Amino acid sequence: MPPSTAPKKTRKRNPQTEAAILEGGLLVFGEKGFEAATVAAICHQAGVSEPTLYEYFGSKEEVLFSIAEVWTRRELERLGEIAPYIHSPTEKIRVVIQAYLDFYESNPLYSSVALLTLKGSRSFIASPSYEVVRESTRPIVEAVREGVASGEFRPSLDPYLVRSMVLGFIEHLTVGWLLTGRPERLSDQRDTIFDMVMCAVRAEDQRETVELRLHATGAELRRLCGDPRE
Repeated sequence: MPPSTAPKKTRKRNPQTEAAILEGGLLVFGEKGFEAATVAAICHQAGVSEPTLYEYFGSKEEVLFSIAEVWTRRELERLGEIAPYIHSPTEKIRVVIQAYLDFYESNPLYSSVALLTLKGSRSFIASPSYEVVRESTRPIVEAVREGVASGEFRPSLDPYLVRSMVLGFIEHLTVGWLLTGRPERLSDQRDTIFDMVMCAVRAEDQRETVELRLHATGAELRRLCGDPRE
C-alpha cells in the first residue's frame, strides 16, 4: 500500500470520481469502522481502481478526513443560506440545534463515522480537515457573544463553554441513537435541548419576564375557565 506521503499525479481531478471515492469510503467506514476498512473495499464501492484512488488520496485515512471536511462544508453552505434571515441570538441557537439534529438524523452513516470513529482521533484533530469542522461550530460562539452583548444572556458566559455544552447534549444523544436506536427521532428532541441550554444561558431579568408571563397566562386561563379561585 502506498504511504500517505506518496506524491499524486498532477492531471486534472474529476469531481465525479472524487465524489464516488468519498461516498464509497463513507459506506465502508460507516459499516466496518476505520481499522477494518480497506482501500480495496473503498475502491470496490466507488467503482474505481486502487491506482485511481491514490491519484486523489494518499491513504484511507486521508479519505476519512476528507469525508468529514466535504460533508461539513455542505452543511455550512446550507446554514449560510438561511443565516441572514435569523436575527435573534436565541433563535440562532435554536436553529443550530435543529440543524445538527436534522443533519445527524438524515446522515446516519456520516454520524457514525464522525462521532464513533473521528471523535477521538488525534490525527484528525491535527489535520486541516478538522479546522473546517471546528469552523462549523462558530455560529454557536457568535450567537452567545451577541446574546451577552444584547443582554439576553448572562454577562459571565464563556462562549466556548456554551458551545461545548450544546455540542455535548447533541453528540451524547446522537451516539445513544446510533447504538440503541433511541430516541426514535433525534429532531424531536430539539425543544428539550434548547430549553436546557436557555436555562443555563438566559439572563436573570429575562428569566423573571418569562415567569411573570407564565403566571399571568395561568391566571387568565383560570378566569376564562370559571375557576372558583378567581
